[in-house]
Amino acid sequence: MDSSQRCREVIQTCGVELVDGSIPVLHTPSTLFRYQLNEAVRNDADLVAYMGDYLDELLSDHDAISLYLDPMTLGTVTDDSTATMHVVSGGLPQTESLVRLMLGVDALQSRLVATLVDKFPEYIGDEGTDGDASATKVSVKILRQLRWLDYVLDSGALTEKLLETLGFVPPDMQREIVVALPDIISDSDNTQVTKVLASMLKETPELMLPVLDTLGSLDCAPALLQGARNSVISHLASAEPIELPVLLRFLLQSVSADAAAPVIMRIRKRLDVDSIVLASRQRSTSAADQSPDVLIFDAIATSLRSHKHLRDAWLKIIASDADNVGSQTTLDLVVLLILHQITTHTKRVESALKAKIDIVSSQPIAYTPALFESNIARFPAVFSVHFPALVSVSGWLIQTSALGSQGSRVATSILVSAFAAMGMFQRQEISGELAVHIGSGNANEIDTAAHIYLELATKHPYELRPFAVFIKGLLDYVDNLDIAHVRTIFDTLGILSTLAGGADDSMFSDLYIFVRKQLSSVFPKYNRIGVVGTVSLLRQLGGEHTLEATRADDECAGSSMSQAPRVNIQALRRAVQLLEMLMDSGRHQSWTFISMTYDELAHIVETHGLHQQLLMWLHENVSSKFAAQFLGDVEDLSRRYLLSGHASVALSLDDDETAVLDVFNHNDDAETSGLHAATKRADADDGEVPRLRGCVLSCLPSLLRLIQVCEKALGDGSLGEIDALLVCGIYLLPPIDVASPHPSLASPSASQYNMALSDDSSSNSSLLLAGNALVGIDEDSRLDLIKSICRWPIDLRRALCTSLYVAVNWFREVINAFADQDADEVRAKVIMRVNQLEQIERGLEALAESLSGTNGEFHPQRAGLIPEMSDTAARTATNGLSLRISGPSTLNPTESVAENMDVGLGLKEGSFMVDVGGLLLSQEDTHKLVHGTNDEHLGDASAKKRGRKRKSTGAAPVVNDFAKELHPFLRELSFSAFDILKLDEADRQSEHRPLLSARGLSVILRELQAAVASKLVRRAEKRVPWGKPSLPVFGALATFSSNIAGSSARDVFSRVRVLFPSLLQYLDACLHVRVRFRNDVDEPEQLSHAPRIVAVDSLSDVSVVELCIDRLLHIVSAVLSWDGLQTDSAHTHESSLTLVLGALARQGQRTHADEISNIAPNVLVRRAFDYLHDVAQMVATSMRAIDVLRMLVAVRSFAPSCESFDEISGMTAEQRDATMDGRISGMARRVLDAKWDAVQELRPADLELLVGLHIIRCPHNRLDLAYTYAAHILPQSIQGTISEDVDDSEALATLKPATFAPVYKAVSQALATIVQDSRLANMGSSDMVQFSGRIVDTWVELTRITQTLDASLQRTVLIVALRSGLTMTDLFAKTILPLLDACFFTHRDEIVAVLERMRKATRILQSICNHSKASQDTKLQSAVPQTKRKLEQLIFQVYVLMGNNDSMSALTLGRLKHRGVRGEVVSSQIPRDYESEDNESEAEEEEEESDRAEDVQMESASDDNVPDPAPPPTKRNRGRNVTVHSKVGKRMEVLQRKEILAKRRKSAASANSKCHPAALDTLNPTTFASGYKAVNQVLVTVVQDSRLENLSSSDMVQFSGRIVDTWVKLTRITQTLDASLSRSMLIVALRSGLTMTDLFAKTILPLLDACFFTHRDEIVAVLERMRKATRILQSICNYPKTSQDTKLQSAVPQTKRKLEQLIFQVYVLMGNNDSMSALTLGRLKHLIVRGKDVSLQILRDYESEGNESETESDQAENDQLKSESDDNVSNYAPVQTKGGRSVIVRSKVDKHM
Repeated sequence: MDSSQRCREVIQTCGVELVDGSIPVLHTPSTLFRYQLNEAVRNDADLVAYMGDYLDELLSDHDAISLYLDPMTLGTVTDDSTATMHVVSGGLPQTESLVRLMLGVDALQSRLVATLVDKFPEYIGDEGTDGDASATKVSVKILRQLRWLDYVLDSGALTEKLLETLGFVPPDMQREIVVALPDIISDSDNTQVTKVLASMLKETPELMLPVLDTLGSLDCAPALLQGARNSVISHLASAEPIELPVLLRFLLQSVSADAAAPVIMRIRKRLDVDSIVLASRQRSTSAADQSPDVLIFDAIATSLRSHKHLRDAWLKIIASDADNVGSQTTLDLVVLLILHQITTHTKRVESALKAKIDIVSSQPIAYTPALFESNIARFPAVFSVHFPALVSVSGWLIQTSALGSQGSRVATSILVSAFAAMGMFQRQEISGELAVHIGSGNANEIDTAAHIYLELATKHPYELRPFAVFIKGLLDYVDNLDIAHVRTIFDTLGILSTLAGGADDSMFSDLYIFVRKQLSSVFPKYNRIGVVGTVSLLRQLGGEHTLEATRADDECAGSSMSQAPRVNIQALRRAVQLLEMLMDSGRHQSWTFISMTYDELAHIVETHGLHQQLLMWLHENVSSKFAAQFLGDVEDLSRRYLLSGHASVALSLDDDETAVLDVFNHNDDAETSGLHAATKRADADDGEVPRLRGCVLSCLPSLLRLIQVCEKALGDGSLGEIDALLVCGIYLLPPIDVASPHPSLASPSASQYNMALSDDSSSNSSLLLAGNALVGIDEDSRLDLIKSICRWPIDLRRALCTSLYVAVNWFREVINAFADQDADEVRAKVIMRVNQLEQIERGLEALAESLSGTNGEFHPQRAGLIPEMSDTAARTATNGLSLRISGPSTLNPTESVAENMDVGLGLKEGSFMVDVGGLLLSQEDTHKLVHGTNDEHLGDASAKKRGRKRKSTGAAPVVNDFAKELHPFLRELSFSAFDILKLDEADRQSEHRPLLSARGLSVILRELQAAVASKLVRRAEKRVPWGKPSLPVFGALATFSSNIAGSSARDVFSRVRVLFPSLLQYLDACLHVRVRFRNDVDEPEQLSHAPRIVAVDSLSDVSVVELCIDRLLHIVSAVLSWDGLQTDSAHTHESSLTLVLGALARQGQRTHADEISNIAPNVLVRRAFDYLHDVAQMVATSMRAIDVLRMLVAVRSFAPSCESFDEISGMTAEQRDATMDGRISGMARRVLDAKWDAVQELRPADLELLVGLHIIRCPHNRLDLAYTYAAHILPQSIQGTISEDVDDSEALATLKPATFAPVYKAVSQALATIVQDSRLANMGSSDMVQFSGRIVDTWVELTRITQTLDASLQRTVLIVALRSGLTMTDLFAKTILPLLDACFFTHRDEIVAVLERMRKATRILQSICNHSKASQDTKLQSAVPQTKRKLEQLIFQVYVLMGNNDSMSALTLGRLKHRGVRGEVVSSQIPRDYESEDNESEAEEEEEESDRAEDVQMESASDDNVPDPAPPPTKRNRGRNVTVHSKVGKRMEVLQRKEILAKRRKSAASANSKCHPAALDTLNPTTFASGYKAVNQVLVTVVQDSRLENLSSSDMVQFSGRIVDTWVKLTRITQTLDASLSRSMLIVALRSGLTMTDLFAKTILPLLDACFFTHRDEIVAVLERMRKATRILQSICNYPKTSQDTKLQSAVPQTKRKLEQLIFQVYVLMGNNDSMSALTLGRLKHLIVRGKDVSLQILRDYESEGNESETESDQAENDQLKSESDDNVSNYAPVQTKGGRSVIVRSKVDKHM
């Protein structure tokens, strides 16, 4: 038989049938086949050779080789001639190939493996035997046979062969081999394989993915991984998009913490996600192809979530490298969103975002709205994955940013872009989040959220419409919002409800019903909401854009031209319907309601515009009534009033103008006082004026506003048709004889008024006010006139007050209307009106003040001239209007006013209709009207009668007294009025042009400053309760917040930006006037040629000029500090920042207008800075200097790269002083050094700013300057004098004891800023050590100051010192100490000296922490825990530093003295009477050791003991000469310390006696039991309720000691009880002891275990004292055995178990801390309750006398126990329990003894 046949039979015998031309058949299990074949060839070497040759023969056939590589088929086995089919369970038979089974045979494996590897190259590229291209390649089949083998006999040869094959096979087969390598090779071959694979990364980049996948599965050396990462990073830019997720995952998951930062930085530089994804999308042929952007960021997110060092490194890189505008990529934004979702990094991400979004520091903005918008639009799928983080970040920005700020704009951009790019779910979430923000109650949050709603409705109305339910839901709470927010919400709803172009819409119908309901309410607040809502709907329906858009939509839809106007007409009809509803509602409300309507209509016409047909409707139906009601001529006045001659008209600018504004005709105060009846003709025709609540004059200014905006809209900005209103006069009063008797207000009668028939102006009221008497040039004459008027009768003065108030508002609206007209004549007359306005306001103020406190006190709200802005119904209804009732009534004067009104109005009996100002109200409505008014104005009496308390409405006016501050009640000046400030070249050179007077300029600037402050100045983030809106903007009360209050910050800035050059010219002119009159400062040459553009008529106007200077400085400062200045663009080519800086540079005559566009930004900043610095030379007050200083800092921040550190380091001292920072520091120093008499004018915040700028901006050595403050200036300023050893240049006149606290705070903050801003990493080792030493010296000097403070400064300064110390310790631990560690080897002695000096500062901080406990200062105590933690961290960092450098002996830790805030040593604990003399002597010795070792020991962060790791040193080193003490000197020092200790104990004992409370009278033997039980329960409750986990380690040890001492005292009491109290007290003591032992075992001991290392001695002392309490409890447990007390015995077993557990826990504690020798337990004496020794046997009455006597052994044992001390026992093994008592397991020697 040949070898092949033999091998075939052996294989057949083992269970595999070889069939020619087909796959072999397996008849036995695979494991059985391997076993049988292995047994067959084990002892037959020839068979092994034959079998190898046979397998080579089988595999040599190219056509049949696949048969032996594919899985075999299952066959049958024959047993007793019966065939049975064996099928693998599971349904589908699964078998291995023949070759795979053969590889499991040890004797055949090596040769078969060699054969397969040799055959592998022959079949590379060959397909399956059937030629099917889809079949698996033969080479791949061969490779699969080698994978996942159970074992490989010669793995090295196999690995070497595969790696050799890997070098010459095609790339596709290389990929297969590389992927299979981890499954083939053994762990011992990893190094060889990884080297080959690492080389392949550079040679074959196309195989990078499989190679990286294999490297990730193998154990690679760090050097190989670094090389692999370098290859991958270099391949990032050219990699295919689909490869990037794998590459990034390998880079991030294989990097260590040390190499994370460099790898991340290289990834950020080389990975351009935008271009990669864009190229991928362009190559994509199918929409179903998945973009790789999601996979890329998913790989990054997975790595970041898994590795903390990656998160920290990436966030640090973004925070430090993100300050280059334009360098931020999508990668950084998505990483920040990923990190924001991780809770531990949320705050850090928000801090990084805030630093890069807000303009707080000098760094330019990095994260702009455009950046977020573009990225979200390009990668919507990526940001959808991280949508929760996106909403969270935007919500945080909304909460922390004011509307118009950079943060608000970024949040708006995020949400608007996400809403546009994402799906329905995300849009719903955004809509709901915005509604939540509006309901927050924070004004800033509501502003931004409402603005985002409006932005969404404007840009994406159809997408927002499905979620309009969120916005409609706000209508139920809209009465709790500010009117500006209400306007924004209604604008949003108006857009969404008019998308159909005026067609019927359910949403529009709902809004129509809502606003109509508000308009019909009797409450003014709801009326106002209704007006705002109606006008917002009108704006959307009647706007030009809406109508044109509708027409365009119809045309696009294919409608004919005849159909287009149909939709337009429908929209116009709906708009007219809204206007008619408004007008009709006004006829049934009040004049203030109509005024409110006019203002809202004027606002939308002025800001948004209306269709021309609607403007014509307004002109015909509203404006035409103006002349008939208010205007007339002189002849009309003669026909209306009883005049002896011509009517005297006041305040006319043109004598030829016959038009007159008749104010007196509609003066309700004149009608109420009887003036109308006395002066009007009986046949006078007043026209048809509806009888409404309030005064008709209230709508006069708003009506003029509506007329002028409509005229401008219809006449292309011209007001030629109504120019007579600018110059017309005003009829204020008729000719009343003011010298005749006058009626009283109580019973006015027309017959008592006398008309003035003579032309004597001294008695004729009309002649007194005629012409320009009130605004005459002669100031003295005008003042005399005001004084004479103030002596008029009260009713006449009140009527004149009403007329003047209307005249002031009229002038304001006239200025608003005509100030923007270009005609020179008109402009001149407007300037004249402005000059008159201030004089009339002063006259009105004086007149109102003369009425203050009288029964005729004037207030616009009570006079019905402006509305009441609270929720009380129609307050003005019963003030000044008669109430007429249809039935008779009699009023009882003795009853309350409210009750009389109830009776008089018929509210108590019957049913009446009441006529209130022309309105017929029902009884119910009248009751609401009257009582709604009386609750506020008639006092609490009537409210109490009705059985309810008076409640505050929550919305108060800005000020309550009109006479004290009238400006909030006047009409606002709009932005068009500020155009009067514009100056051109002709204005500056013209000598005949009317000039603004100083007082007129002051009026305009006051209004402009209020507008700028309300919009451009960052508001404080203050959350107000829901339902309490913020106070109205200055001047917005009379214009219903429909003017400047309704504008955005960007709108305000755009108007101020145009005026900015003119404002600077006015500033120069005012400064020039001031210098000319005051002559107290030198005028710079650049500002000495300022033109005369301000009229100064008298010396008294100079003070007004100074007021103008202050307002101009505030305006310019607000413009420069606006956080939107750098992002707001005026044009596409020139930013707003460039325009503002260019105006400053031009004004200083340093730059021509044509040069600005060609000047470098840094040069432009410097020229603007120089101009402001020249302005600073002309200010002479501290507040103005501080304003200019803030402007200089703002301008300096616009060029952060200018005058860098490297540039300044090469300058001379004079050049450094001339830099921008040098000038800022020098100016701050000059302000501090000015010797003003009123230093208190400088606020603490101003002083902090000045000192901080002086130090931080110093161009020289900032650290030396800070040290000068700390070491010389501050210590001397406490006494108020500067010593002679301090240089005069260091003395500051403003630093006095009163200003010490803010200066100390500023120096402390400056020191921390110096450390943070210093580039420590770039310093050399010697410079770093020197810098650290100087920092420490300054810090020590600052902390030493706290020890010399008096009581008045102590509390404030200690808080500052503690908080600044907290910052400094953190900086040292995290910043300075790591750098000192790096250079410790070369500067060991210097660094040790720095740490020695730092110890002084930390000691003083510790004493401050101790002082907080003694003073019980809660504010100071709040900073103590964190400070102690930081101090402990600092100590540990110091020890790590010393340990790393083998210098532990240089610094040691020891017992820290307990010192007070002034450095004196105080007792840490009060001596206790139960302590033995031995313990006192031990404490004394420990104190002596501590005192000797203290001066060379490093401070501990706690106030308790720390073990001394080294022997006490013999030298003292406190930063002075080192002294070695002799033995005699040491002995004397010990004696002195003993004397000090004795005195301390004496004082502590006396203090202890004083601390004991006085005896309680109620506590006696009969009440002792209850008191004892209560004290035990209180002690248990104290332990349970104390937040022990929040205590610091020292506080925890001190708390435990105090608990133990109290417990010992309570248990000792049981040893002194008499028989009457013994039983009940013992039960209480046992049960409370049971609870206390349980609390100690489960609560206190684990916490003591955590701090045992730092407080070893104290904890051991606590446990020693606790042993006394447990011994007494044990003696109580012994007592029931002798007393046979069953009730007491019931508690004994559980108590003993708890005692055993406590003892076991104590031993565990001591064992865990290697301190078993510190505390030992010995044999426990058998004591009864009084502590007397008794026998161990229980005494019973029936025991015999023999049992009572002790045996000799017992007697010897008792003698031994008595000789032992309770506190000194031998060292025994751990305690075991036996028979309910403690037993000690002793050694044999001990037992024998």
